[in-house]
Amino acid sequence: QDNGSWVGPAYVWRSAGIRNSYWQELFFGDGFDVVPDPDNSRYGYAMSQGGNLGRYDLETGFTKFIRPTHPDADFKLRFNWNAGLAQDPFNNATIYYGSQFVHKSTNKGDTWEIISPDLTTNNPDKQKQHDSGGITMDATGAENHCTIISIAPSPAKTDVLWVATDDGNVQLTQDGGKTWTNVASTIAGMPKNAWVPQIHPSKTNAAEAFVVVNNYRQFDYKPYLFRTKDFGKTWESLVTPAQVGESNYTLAVVQDTAEPKLLFLGTENGLFVSIDEGKNWTKWTNGFPAGVPVMDLVIHPRENDLVIGTFGRAIWVLDDIRPLREMVKSGTAMLSNTVKIFSPPDAFLASLQQPTGPRFDADAIYNGQNRPLGARITYVINKPAATARKEEKLTTKTDSKMVKKTTETPLVVVEKDSAGVKGNKPASKFDSVKLEIFNSKGELINTVRQKTPEDNGISRMSWGLSEKNQSQASREKPREGGGGRGFGGFGGITVLPGNYKLRIIFGGQKDSTTVTVKADPRIDAPASVLEARYSMMKDLQKLTRLASQATERLRESKDLTEEFEKRMKDSKRTDLKEAQDKTKAMKDSINAVFDYILGREDKRQGITGSAESSRYSYIQTAQQYAGRSREPVSDTDRRLYKHAEDKIMEVVNRVNKFYATTWPEYRALMEKAALSPFKNYEPLKQN
Repeated sequence: QDNGSWVGPAYVWRSAGIRNSYWQELFFGDGFDVVPDPDNSRYGYAMSQGGNLGRYDLETGFTKFIRPTHPDADFKLRFNWNAGLAQDPFNNATIYYGSQFVHKSTNKGDTWEIISPDLTTNNPDKQKQHDSGGITMDATGAENHCTIISIAPSPAKTDVLWVATDDGNVQLTQDGGKTWTNVASTIAGMPKNAWVPQIHPSKTNAAEAFVVVNNYRQFDYKPYLFRTKDFGKTWESLVTPAQVGESNYTLAVVQDTAEPKLLFLGTENGLFVSIDEGKNWTKWTNGFPAGVPVMDLVIHPRENDLVIGTFGRAIWVLDDIRPLREMVKSGTAMLSNTVKIFSPPDAFLASLQQPTGPRFDADAIYNGQNRPLGARITYVINKPAATARKEEKLTTKTDSKMVKKTTETPLVVVEKDSAGVKGNKPASKFDSVKLEIFNSKGELINTVRQKTPEDNGISRMSWGLSEKNQSQASREKPREGGGGRGFGGFGGITVLPGNYKLRIIFGGQKDSTTVTVKADPRIDAPASVLEARYSMMKDLQKLTRLASQATERLRESKDLTEEFEKRMKDSKRTDLKEAQDKTKAMKDSINAVFDYILGREDKRQGITGSAESSRYSYIQTAQQYAGRSREPVSDTDRRLYKHAEDKIMEVVNRVNKFYATTWPEYRALMEKAALSPFKNYEPLKQN
C-alpha cells in the first residue's frame, strides 16, 4: 500500500478541457467558483474577481448581477479574487458569499443580509491593495487580503457553518450566525496567519470537519491537514511531510460519502488516497498526471465518481470509486487473491448523440476522453512472481495448411447453442484475463479477453452490452474475435435490459458477480417492444448463420480445388488434363455461387459498390430497420424480414443443389486421380 503497488495500471480516468471563454459566457471577467442551482441546472451562480457575482441563465446567456452591498454606502467590502461561495444544503433558495463578512441570501441573491462580524484578522497592514504595484499600478483584485475564502455549511445539521480566511482564521457558528467562535488557536501545528483554502464538513457528523491549510506564501511548503470531531475543541493532524513530500503543500480534501475512512487529498504535486482515515497515504499516479496541482475534489453522489479540478490540466473524473470503498470495508487482503471481481455499477443501453461542432477534429480542437460505453468491470489480479517479473507474450498456434474434405450435408434452418468466442488457447494461463457473460438462462452469450496487465493490482475492462459476434457471409475467412457493441451487422446483438452474470477467469482461478443492464431512461420503450425487436434480431441472426455456413463451405471447396491445382502441377503427370480442366471449371462454378450470394466481386481500387443488391444484403437491410428503432415492430419490419428470409432460402437451395449434383461429380473425378498427399523422403545421411 505504501508504495502504491495495489493501484493497477488500467483504472479509468476521463478528462475534459473547459475554455475560459465558456466561463465568461456565464459571467464577465475571469470566472472562478460556479454553483449550479439545485432546483434547475439551467441556472446557477458564478463569481469573478472584485466580488462580482451573478446568477446566470444557460439557456439565454443572460446574467443577473447580484453582488452583495453594505448598508453603509461608505463602507468598503473586501472580496478575495476567489471569494467563498456556498449553497445551503437544506434550503435551495439560500446561498452564502464571503467578503470580510458572511453574506446570506434566502431568495437566490435578490437581497442579502450580513450574518457575521468581520471574521478576518482585519490587519490594516495587509489592506493596502490600492497602493499595490511598483513602477506600474496593478490593483486588479488579487491584492485584496483579510478576506473569506471558504464557506462550508454542514450537510449534517442546519445552522452549522464553517468559514475560513486567507489570514489564518477558522470560524464556526452553530446557530446560523448569531454567535461565532474562532477555533484556529486550538489547531495544534497550524502555522499562524496561514492560508485556509478549504473546509470540508462531514456528511453525517455535524461535529466533524477537515481543514486544509497551506503556508507557501510565507515560504513554508509543508503539507497541513487537520480534523476535528468535536466542533473544533480538539484537532488531529492527518498528514506529514514524510507521507506526501516535504515540499508538497495541500490544496483540497474530500471524505467519501459512503465510507468515512476513505479520503482523497489534493496537493500541489498530485492526488493522494487513504483507506484508513489518513494514517497512510498512497500517491495516485496511474492514469493521472503525477505533478499536477489538485485544486478541488467532489464525489458525485449518483455516479460514485471522483471529480477533480486541477490547475492547468483540466477537469478529471475517476469513474466508480466503489472498489476502493470495498477495500475500506473488507481490508486489503483481497489484493492477494489470484483474481477478484468487484460488483460493477449499473450499465445503460445509452443512445448517443453527435456533439455540436465539427464532426472530425482538426489540429486546433481538443476533446476530453469520454467514459467507455457499456459495463465497467473492475478486478484484481496477481501473477506469480516469476510471471510478474517478465511479461510473456500471448502466442497463438497456426496449423499448417491441410486438405479438407467438404461436407455435403444439406443446409437446414437450426438454432445452434450459444457458445463463447472461439480462440486459441493461451500459451500460459497467466497471459490473459477472460470475462464470460451469461444471461438469465445461464447461457454463455459473450467472452471478452484482455491481455494481462503488466502490474498486479486493480485493473479495468469493459463489456459493450452485446452478445458475441455472428460470423458473416464472406469470400474471406473471418478473423477470430469477440463481440463489439452493435445492433447487428459486424457486431453482436445488443442485449436486453436485465441481470447478467459475469465470471472472470485468470490463472486457473474464477470469481463471479452480476451486473444490471438498464434501458436508456430517456427513451420510453416498453419491455415488450424491446423483446419483440430482440427476437426479430435473433431470427435474422439465424439467417446470417445460414449464409455464413454456406460461404464457409464454398471457401473450403475453393481451397480444396486450389490445393489440387498445386498438387497436379507439382506431380508433372501427363494424365491429368481432364482433372485440371474440371478443377478450373469448378473454381468458376464456386465463384459463381459466391456472386449469387454476395454479388459480383469488384476488384477495382477504391470505394466500389454493386449496381444491384446482393441476396445477403437483404439481411443487413432488415437488421438496420429492426435494430435501430424503439417503436413496436411494424409492417415494414416484417416485410423486410420476409424479403431477407426468402433471399436466404434461395441461397440455401442453390448451395444445397450445388453440393447435391455438381460437387459429387467433381469429387469422384478427383478421387480417381489418386493424388496422394504423401511424398517420398530420401534416407538420412551423416555428412
